[in-house]
Amino acid sequence: MRLDHSTTLVVLRHGQTDWNAQRRFQGQADVALNQTGIAQAKAIRPTLNRFHFDAVYSSPLSRALDTARIVAPDAQITLDPRLEEINVGTWSGLTWDDVIAQMPEYEEHYANGVDFRRSPSGETLAELVERGRPALLEIAEKHEDQSVLIVSHGLFLNRVIHSLLGIEGRVLGSLENAHFSELGYAHGAWRLLAHNVGC
Repeated sequence: MRLDHSTTLVVLRHGQTDWNAQRRFQGQADVALNQTGIAQAKAIRPTLNRFHFDAVYSSPLSRALDTARIVAPDAQITLDPRLEEINVGTWSGLTWDDVIAQMPEYEEHYANGVDFRRSPSGETLAELVERGRPALLEIAEKHEDQSVLIVSHGLFLNRVIHSLLGIEGRVLGSLENAHFSELGYAHGAWRLLAHNVGC
């Protein structure tokens, strides 16, 4: 479904990595897709083919870029560092249990939508949205009346989608690996057309 004179943005989370499977914080660490992640990207490609993308953008991190190359093998992919995952600083590589040992209030804050810095050297959600929201808006306005694929990361996409739609808190569930949401943008307004779609 496309709105009149609108941009369609399909935002895709990368395929699985070993750190995803181990529930480790990745942030901006450059962790590659594992075999499951490669298979997931191949599996979602036929579902994405119906959009006939006019442009493809990706986070420069290899798990996103390799996903983009698999799902859009003939596309010229534009890299944009603003599409990278939240910076978790010194938490990178740690498990959930490791982080909770350092910050016991983490789970409560996360569940209740309380913003906090991801380690002393990491980002807050507000900082993530501050860099991510303008990136998607810029892409949407550049590609009026076109379909665009953006390959990025789970927390990044979740929070930026919430912000674009003006939704407070944590209403939408997280995107699973190699799942996508479809957004329509027209006349300064955003609509969510589909969420967490897999093959």
